[in-house]
Amino acid sequence: MRWLSALLMPGLLVGCTSYFPVNDAMKRVDPDAGYRSARRWSPERSNDVLMIVAFSGGGTRAAAFAYGVLEELAATEIEIEGRRVAALDEVDHITGVSGGSFPAAYYGLHGRRIFDDFEERFLRRNVQGSLILQLLWPWNWALLFSPYFERSDLVARYYDRILFDHATFADLESRNGPLIQIHATDLATGAPFSFIQEQFDFLCSDLSSYSVSRAVAASSAVPGPMSPLTLRNFAGQCDFETPEWIQEAIASRRTFSRRFVNAKNLDSYTRSRDRKFIRLIDGGVSDNLGVRGPFESALLRLAPPDAQPEDLGGLRHMVFILVNAATAPEVAWEAIDESPALFDIIDQTATVQINRYTIETIELLRATFESWQAVSEQWSEPVGFHLIEVDFTKPSDPAERQYLNELPTSFWLSNEAVDRLREAGRSTLRADPVFRGLIEALAAEAEAAAPVTVP
Repeated sequence: MRWLSALLMPGLLVGCTSYFPVNDAMKRVDPDAGYRSARRWSPERSNDVLMIVAFSGGGTRAAAFAYGVLEELAATEIEIEGRRVAALDEVDHITGVSGGSFPAAYYGLHGRRIFDDFEERFLRRNVQGSLILQLLWPWNWALLFSPYFERSDLVARYYDRILFDHATFADLESRNGPLIQIHATDLATGAPFSFIQEQFDFLCSDLSSYSVSRAVAASSAVPGPMSPLTLRNFAGQCDFETPEWIQEAIASRRTFSRRFVNAKNLDSYTRSRDRKFIRLIDGGVSDNLGVRGPFESALLRLAPPDAQPEDLGGLRHMVFILVNAATAPEVAWEAIDESPALFDIIDQTATVQINRYTIETIELLRATFESWQAVSEQWSEPVGFHLIEVDFTKPSDPAERQYLNELPTSFWLSNEAVDRLREAGRSTLRADPVFRGLIEALAAEAEAAAPVTVP
């Protein structure tokens, strides 16, 4: 047994200190520094168009579907400010949840390099099988038995090795690309948790040094198979001041309003004695579309119901591309005279809850964009509000819709499934009438703004 002790002892020593120092404390909050949603956009992108893309959860199925949308955006040229550019180059903000966080984070780090190696490094790799092997390797057993190490820590190390190459949010910030907002779920409150500096300010923690792979691991930490991923809360150790709106919302005592609940959840982070550690799980548990964060902050600030054209800073088009890889397969055990297994009941219960919340979120988005457009039509120079929905209900072929809806939520799919998902993402976006209308509107504006040539 000596060989076993020699093998396990290093792991025990590592395991005893492994996850506590993963996020760093900070002494001072600088609103002009860090990876923030209010960061300055690249001068290479037009101020006329604000384009946000949201990638839903759904394992490799969601990642491949989102990848196809990126491919189509790269292949689509639009006319803007007298120049022809790829639609992808005008994207300002990408959100990602669970499986959708992988292409979002990788594109944020590497830009168009994603089209060179993301398929090989992730989409066509049996990630699920490799993760299971990680758990079976003897040299990882000591880590897994340590109370100071979690399965998701092992997963994050694997993602670093195969995909993210130890990149941090400082690396994301150094690029000139769109803001990447990765979403997880706070296990204690059930609220969305975003990996942006505004969220980390509440913890008096510096996001810049935090690993991208750990954020993605948290975003995709499915409860049960994966453990929560832990952050340390340093609240009270910096000069952070709670925003006034939070205290106002709490004082209103409107306990069943979204604003009150959001305020209470955020305020809870400031009490580090009660919440020394923040446990994060899959972002799909709180919002499988990953739109609640940007929708309730950036979008509502930019276009409140009483907005005027001057409030939008010259914005001509607000574009929200919702890439939803949710499935709605028929339940097989409904057709047979047998009681469903416990796993089937648990899986179906979670799926139903997530899908119902997703439907409500989409309805809220639709109603809001319609109301914004109605207000804008009263202005002398209307602004276009474009909600583009890309999902598995859109392919025209019924057989293809059925095939897509029967794909599992896992981290391994066949090459055929990956190819069909990519093509579905591309063709669905290409055929979307709102997307086509946006391209036509930009072309018409460019033609109207072109100088008249006098013969």
